[in-house]
Amino acid sequence: MHWLKSLAPVKLAALIGAAVMALLIIAAVMAVVVFPPGISINPGDKATEIKPADQGLDIGTSSWGASIASVTVTQQDVAPDGTLGASRLVNGQLKDGHFVTSDGANPLKPDEQYTVTVDGTVKKLGITGISSRQVEQTSTFRTVTTPMPVIPQGGLVVKFGEDLKLQWNVPVSSFKYQLDGIQSTSTLSGDGKTATIKLASFEQGKKYQLTVTSATSKNGVDMNQPIATTVSTPAGLSVAFDPADNSSRASTDVYPTVNFSEAVANPDAAQQLVSVDPKVGGSFHWASPNKLQFVPAKEWDHLQDVTIRVRGGVQGFRGVSGGYIDSDQQATFTTAPAKSIDVNVTTERVTLLENGNPIDSFLCASGANNTPTPLGDFTIYAKLPAVDMRGPGYFAPHVPWVMVFDGDYTLHGNYWNTTFGVRGSGGSHGCVGMPPATAKRVYDWAPLGTPVHIHE
Repeated sequence: MHWLKSLAPVKLAALIGAAVMALLIIAAVMAVVVFPPGISINPGDKATEIKPADQGLDIGTSSWGASIASVTVTQQDVAPDGTLGASRLVNGQLKDGHFVTSDGANPLKPDEQYTVTVDGTVKKLGITGISSRQVEQTSTFRTVTTPMPVIPQGGLVVKFGEDLKLQWNVPVSSFKYQLDGIQSTSTLSGDGKTATIKLASFEQGKKYQLTVTSATSKNGVDMNQPIATTVSTPAGLSVAFDPADNSSRASTDVYPTVNFSEAVANPDAAQQLVSVDPKVGGSFHWASPNKLQFVPAKEWDHLQDVTIRVRGGVQGFRGVSGGYIDSDQQATFTTAPAKSIDVNVTTERVTLLENGNPIDSFLCASGANNTPTPLGDFTIYAKLPAVDMRGPGYFAPHVPWVMVFDGDYTLHGNYWNTTFGVRGSGGSHGCVGMPPATAKRVYDWAPLGTPVHIHE
């Protein structure tokens, strides 16, 4: 039985060994369960305001049983307004748990968004034991944002009665600026995102140079370099009238129109800001955002003067860009007379019309071939019951019923001519002659301002 006694220590050692192995297995399982193997990326996903001076890109494995196969890093520029630029690959390598560029430098820079993708292998505990599986770990983060003013394309615009607002991409604790050509003062909003600059005066259509010389964000980051832009005030609002000022022979059914240089921001003020003289019934109508018409209740009278006035100043119309009319504007037009005269130099005939309808017609004698009557549209602007006419090679005293329409050219009575209705036979030097009795009929019928249309 002594050999049985010799086996006791061997059994004891085996039991102890088995127990130790069991404990090791349990410990390994617990390690996998409590501290699962994985890949770590620092900065972590969605981290912001990472300062490259204090933080690099660290990539490693947590606990045991994990390995890294590849690392891909991309970066995108972050504009002051938060928009992202195109994605580009960062060339580098993993060295001692740090991702560095080819020269060993920290790849992180301010004002960038980075996306880090790590492929690797980790251990997995299953019912059959521990196995390996492929994993992909991703982290997207942003580095610290440099304070920058957010400036629209084309610069900043300040309207009358408003202060200049300078927005910042991040809260700032202080900033300095220079605004050339005008005095100003500034304040910062409580959240540090908006600077208010008050101009000492305001003038339309001006442009000033603004330079932001320095700024410090609330997290202590300084602006890299001065930023220059322009500050503009809107151009004044201007108007054009249709019919234009001093127009004559406007249609009696015309709608006086005010054309603004841009769309009007306060169209409902038309009734208070525009007047028409004489005061007649009617209404204002916006034919388009920059075109205001007055629609009279009935047609204008013939040979009527109509004045349309638009009030100017800062209390007047405003353009959508903020400009206003510097001063009151007006235009006066005259409607066409009901009567007009048509002269046909081919048929040698004068026709009288009322409201476009012929009411009478007479034979006449227009200019000779070498001294033709001018063609075109004219207006009778002077009337003389009689005048002496003279020129190279002729003198005609006491010519009756003279109606002047263009310099020395007139319609008049012709007492020395006996041939009317035949072109070039009357020996006229360019005037339109008629028998004296006919000329008196036209003279008495046609008021000053009567249109004269001469044609072939």
